[in-house]
Amino acid sequence: MTHRMVKFTTLADGSDAALHLHEIVGKRGDGPTVGISGAIHGDEPTGTRIIMEIARRLGGGDFRGRLLLLPVANALAYQANRRNTPLDAQNLNRLFPGSAGGWYSEQLALAITKEFLDKVDVLLDLHSGGDRPTVDYIYICNDEGLSRAFLSPVLYQSTAGVVGTMFHGTTREIVEKRGAKAVTVELGGGRIDQSGYVTRGVAGIENILRTFGMLDGAPAPLPAQTVCHGITTLRPTRGGVIFNESPPLGQRVAAGAVLGRIVSPYTFEELEVIRNPVPNGVMILAHLTANIVEPGDYLYMVGHA
Repeated sequence: MTHRMVKFTTLADGSDAALHLHEIVGKRGDGPTVGISGAIHGDEPTGTRIIMEIARRLGGGDFRGRLLLLPVANALAYQANRRNTPLDAQNLNRLFPGSAGGWYSEQLALAITKEFLDKVDVLLDLHSGGDRPTVDYIYICNDEGLSRAFLSPVLYQSTAGVVGTMFHGTTREIVEKRGAKAVTVELGGGRIDQSGYVTRGVAGIENILRTFGMLDGAPAPLPAQTVCHGITTLRPTRGGVIFNESPPLGQRVAAGAVLGRIVSPYTFEELEVIRNPVPNGVMILAHLTANIVEPGDYLYMVGHA
């Protein structure tokens, strides 16, 4: 395994801004180049932990093909535990392919495009719910079988088409436009132990590698999987503490069911009751602990099963 630092600009304090890329070349023959990225949003470190464990397990090269690892795509946001880049408040995953003369985050996006995205045959982009909510689903991008091979019980497929169905300027959009395969993972996050999600993430990635013949053995049988064709995001109109009453992630939830209650920590008054508006819904994002939330925060996401 080799580690490479790629400088792309200089910060005002005189330090270099650089990408940290790891390359593992398989010793067992040719195969595709699979790129795995984490922490494009800095408050989503679960993917970074998954990549660290993949590097530990496969760093010796006992596989076919090549792995290109970008464990921390947005180092400044990761350091600050913030979704967006602190220097310019930009959302990195809306800025690809980037710009040499743009904001810091646009220059970062360009470096990632040139040094990482343009060099992979398959992109596995790892996201999580952030530092408060927890999430659990997979996007079906341009290869449904590949997304299913991650072994997640819930998948999301937009009915609007393939390229650019969700947001313009994502890593997924860049690789899809040149015909490479993409899987966007939403797994873990929140103020709970991430060990189980790390284990699931590693197992999902290794199963994808088996589908390409990069690892020995047959791919695991698929679990029961629900494909959602829509997502409703629920946000509070009042700030306070959210007390969760939702079913576990991946389970069905009836229309009208109470998902949680916003309570004032000052007056103890119940300020708002959050109910599920989706018939035949399935939980894909929730606050699993009593967290402080502001008006408009991501509170719940319910898939349309």
